[in-house]
Amino acid sequence: MMKILLISLVIVLSYQTVEYNTYDEAFAKHLFYLTSASYCSQQHIKNWNCGKPCKELKPITDISFFINATNDNAGYGAYHPETDEIYLVFRGTLPWSLTNWIEDIDFIKTDYPYCSNNCQVHRGFYYSFLGIQDQVLNCLKTLTKKYPLAKITVTGHSLGGALAHHALVYLATRGFTISKFYTFGSPRVGDKNFFTYVNQQLFPGPKFRVTHNHDPVPHLPALIQGFHHVNQEAYYKDYLLVIHKKVQLCNDNLKEDDNCSNANLVDLSVSDHANYMGYDMTLELLTCQ
Repeated sequence: MMKILLISLVIVLSYQTVEYNTYDEAFAKHLFYLTSASYCSQQHIKNWNCGKPCKELKPITDISFFINATNDNAGYGAYHPETDEIYLVFRGTLPWSLTNWIEDIDFIKTDYPYCSNNCQVHRGFYYSFLGIQDQVLNCLKTLTKKYPLAKITVTGHSLGGALAHHALVYLATRGFTISKFYTFGSPRVGDKNFFTYVNQQLFPGPKFRVTHNHDPVPHLPALIQGFHHVNQEAYYKDYLLVIHKKVQLCNDNLKEDDNCSNANLVDLSVSDHANYMGYDMTLELLTCQ
């Protein structure tokens, strides 16, 4: 009898692990449009003229930009009147930016000052965030002063997902309450201690890393190099095929779920990295510079 109770408890806890935060697919699509817009020029974003993303979303206001001219790391902060929400949006890797690519393939770890458990993070991603850290903080201070009751959402795609992780940690340690955190095709940012710190100590709230089919970026840096994703993974086998359109919420509370994107033997599809939530950002990337 005791054995049956224990098995039942494990099943219940496993289910709760997967469902402990509510994944909002419509909101995820909304955020991916915002991250897609981040690849456009500042003028296009200010004019809210960024192709489909800008057509699908109601205009945002109070737009301000953060950029490190040395390595092209960038993003923007904005307010959305319809939802009373502040967004911090981090841009991913520009294909023609050599310095960004170099940061992406630098897999050296460095100590992280915000952890009490001696965690380490990817050096290149962390140094990239340090280059825009003050701008991000000032941007958020300005927005929260004007809209003190607005909820704060942090998001990013690709390298922008890595920057978003650092923004989440930094801003939380500065006293800001982050309401939601979604990334798309983000690489791994830190080690297992970083995973534990973010998930259990810093931010137990709604956070999802959306992955798509054979996108290679979520598998970098490699697990064997000592890196580990923060949960929770929301995996789409192939959003364009109706049979695989339904999201798979992964059981990764203790470790990465081998039944989600890690189940693929090979992940080399660059097109899957640019295509999330049924939208391919490539066209906008080429037309709104």
